[in-house]
Amino acid sequence: MPGAPLLEFHRVSLRDGEIPVLTEVSLTVHEAEIVGVVFQHGIGKTSLLYIGAGLMPPTAGEVVYRGRRIAELPKTPPKLGFVFEDDGGLLENTSVFDNVALPLRFHLELEEKEVARKVEEVLSLVGMEEQAGRFPWQLTGDRQRLVALARALVYEPELVFVDDFFLGADADAFRRMQEAISLAREAHETAFLLVMEASAADFGVADRLCLVDHGAVLELERDG
Repeated sequence: MPGAPLLEFHRVSLRDGEIPVLTEVSLTVHEAEIVGVVFQHGIGKTSLLYIGAGLMPPTAGEVVYRGRRIAELPKTPPKLGFVFEDDGGLLENTSVFDNVALPLRFHLELEEKEVARKVEEVLSLVGMEEQAGRFPWQLTGDRQRLVALARALVYEPELVFVDDFFLGADADAFRRMQEAISLAREAHETAFLLVMEASAADFGVADRLCLVDHGAVLELERDG
């Protein structure tokens, strides 16, 4: 069962000049909860993640992380991970191993032996351990996204933001992606906030699936 509130959006709005991007969005992600947010028209989904991570200020409203306004924190909380759209933001000319190791080497002071252990562990979790020596440009888009997920998970964040992770995935890749997210939640009680377009709304691993349409957040009924 999901735990205490982890990330809360309180009537968050964003405008691009005169154009409304988000309108009074309210949403809560709890500890160890997987929440999928479907955007009816695709507009605003990436902005919602950036605002939630403290990387972009909203025009109105506020975001609260573990009871504190994220705007008041000295920096973006270190226990947040991010998987970007398309190739996941991987460095094309850097090996899979070194891409995944980047957060450890940047944020933590670990011996290389410990870095290797953590990278191998998380690559195994997402089923990509045999690709450690390859480069992103040698992988399919679906596998690149799994590597990006591994990189987001490697330092065991409390919450991972995921942007259109399943877009264009075939049935086998879709299954492997869902399994990787489910295993990560089981292994480390990681919470996930996934945003997607309406075409990718069939996402069985989510605890809750919400729809954003003209700013209103509606929880969708799940079969079974």
